[in-house]
Amino acid sequence: MNAPSMPSRRLFIGSSVVAGAWILGVSNISASNDAQAQELKVEPVKSPFDFWLKFTASDEVIAYTTVTSLGQGTFTSIAQIVAEELTLSMEKIHVEHAPVIAEFHQNRGGVPPGITTFGSRGFIAARITIGSACAAARDMLLLAASQLWQVPLEECILQSGTVYHQSTRRLLAFSQLFDIAATLPVPQKPKVKEPKDWQVLGKSTPRADIPSRVNGSAIFGIDVMPQGLLYAAVMHAPRFGESLVGVDQRPALKLKGVHKVVVLFSAVAVVADSYWTATVALKLLKPVWRASNKPVLDSEQMSAALLDAVTKGDGLPFPSARRQNVDGTAAALTKAAHIIDTTFEAPFLAHATMEPMNATIEVSRNRAQVWISTQSQSDTQRGIAEALGLKVEQVTLHSQHVGGGFGRRLEHDFAIEAALIAKDIGAPVKTIWSRENDTRAGYYRPMTTARLRLALDDQFMPMALRTDMASPSLLAYSKVTNGPAIKGYDWSTIMGLFGLAYPIPTMDTRWDNIDFGVPCGYWRSVGNSQNTLFIEQTLELAARAAGEDSIAYRRRLLRNHPRALGFINQFAEHAKWDAPLVPNSFRGFAMNGTGEDLYSAHIVEIEVLAPGKFKLSKIFAAIDPGIVANPKMVEAQMQGGTYFGLSAVLFGEISFKNGMVEQGNFDTYRLMQMANAPTIDVLVMSRGTEIAGVGEEGPPSIIAAVANALLAAGGKPIVRLPVNYSGWELA
Repeated sequence: MNAPSMPSRRLFIGSSVVAGAWILGVSNISASNDAQAQELKVEPVKSPFDFWLKFTASDEVIAYTTVTSLGQGTFTSIAQIVAEELTLSMEKIHVEHAPVIAEFHQNRGGVPPGITTFGSRGFIAARITIGSACAAARDMLLLAASQLWQVPLEECILQSGTVYHQSTRRLLAFSQLFDIAATLPVPQKPKVKEPKDWQVLGKSTPRADIPSRVNGSAIFGIDVMPQGLLYAAVMHAPRFGESLVGVDQRPALKLKGVHKVVVLFSAVAVVADSYWTATVALKLLKPVWRASNKPVLDSEQMSAALLDAVTKGDGLPFPSARRQNVDGTAAALTKAAHIIDTTFEAPFLAHATMEPMNATIEVSRNRAQVWISTQSQSDTQRGIAEALGLKVEQVTLHSQHVGGGFGRRLEHDFAIEAALIAKDIGAPVKTIWSRENDTRAGYYRPMTTARLRLALDDQFMPMALRTDMASPSLLAYSKVTNGPAIKGYDWSTIMGLFGLAYPIPTMDTRWDNIDFGVPCGYWRSVGNSQNTLFIEQTLELAARAAGEDSIAYRRRLLRNHPRALGFINQFAEHAKWDAPLVPNSFRGFAMNGTGEDLYSAHIVEIEVLAPGKFKLSKIFAAIDPGIVANPKMVEAQMQGGTYFGLSAVLFGEISFKNGMVEQGNFDTYRLMQMANAPTIDVLVMSRGTEIAGVGEEGPPSIIAAVANALLAAGGKPIVRLPVNYSGWELA
């Protein structure tokens, strides 16, 4: 997801010594808000958790981060930031989730401050906050040593986690300088090291969290076990919008270990001594549900409604004079020598996180304790407070490691449900949604249909693009604090369509909001996940019309875009694009590139084994995020994102029959398996001058590259996902 850009800001930093530890903090307060600056307290604090850095008496550093540990490895990158600025060894650096309090809220440009992990901005945000605090600490430690030694400041340097005086070879541990450093004025504009000066960052430092994740000692939300813990299993209404009329509780209450049946608006829960007991008891219940006022639809009816909308072409024009040119696009389509006219369909998709939705909550008269795996701490905290009738500061939220987010854990529906259950019980309760529960009652990527008409001149170069889209509105359902719709237009629908490296002189982009009453949310790479397919398959059809090779055609398109052209050339050479293929084998290429700072792409080789059956032979991935902080972690992110996208293009679909979700567990909602997945060869480039996020770069181009390979194999476009709708099946 493209998070809002960070505004200009001042850094307000405070310093103090508490119980032998030096605490240093930096607050991201917008430069335009002087009132917030006046309210910032930099006096000695009651708790070391009030700031970003804690230097211990044993010369170790604890860094507190607002970036959730989702498995993406950002904690290691944060430790690298600390090591870079303070010359500490990685073993002396510990990274922990920051407490969910206002002092750690991030200003996100145009939306209320908060703590949320999305948009692949974890490292960038940490460099601003923790990096600036480290840079300030570095300057203060050097100044403290120069004063203590009474030597010029320029003669002092940091070396291996100490301050070193070069001419006399004297050393001081950081802990020996805390008292002096804490009395010094804090630099308000500390400078983090530039990438050209990096010694630790830019290298493939091993991830510090891997051992604990492998041996099981890492604590995820589902692992938390406070004293006196009870467990809750939940059953939701079979159709969205239905509510509970009533339920005979007696069958469940007869089961040994069951404490209570909790009735909610559109769900019923059983609380017991164990999750197994709660689940068994829940299955004994036969709730009666009240129908909603929404029509009961099947997937094919939904598909027909979306197709009808894009065929009519009466959607809301994108409200931007810079992006939208209705007359120019219409004129180009009239004059075009060729028009590529294709309609695509992308289904609802689930997130299918490995760790199911869960929250452990204890509610007392005026306080709530929450242990949870979440991507949106502040939104979750506010939501729980509102549901329980508490003030936000009365809800203490403890962030845990997350076993897969992908956007699902940006929502807090399951947390509010868990809070209401815990309030009813009066003891700590761990509420767990079963796999089937989340698959059938969660949030989904919006089902989307798009008609693209690409006008080409007599040289097959783009003249204009008319895009008519129809889908439910993600922004209408998501509870994440983010930018609102633009004059009624859901901006998430156009992600990956605007700012393309490919030259399309004029565009007319329209969108119809077709609401089926199905909750929609952010899904890894959001609108880009399907829009890259729409664009890249359309360009592939243009290349075929021109009689050109896929890469050759794109080289012609990008002849005036040196960075994007260089990216494609280097990738094509790495993947040996021009090498001969074995019989019955085909290649597909696709690129995801918007703006100037970030490009990613895939090349897929498939082998057709029989009519309609194929295997994946080779997968190449490439990414150029500008400046790379940890190449191996970037490689891992591309691999993970690639497999995520493969699951979507090959199998992914949430379908409805009689208004109910047909999928439940992994037997009906398939994911990519190791037996069918070749090794992914990742090329990590660093050819830019800015730092860009990488977490959402895998899915868009792998989906499109597989589709383009199948187009090459069968000669027919892949216009509906997953690929079985186009007559293909992974062997």
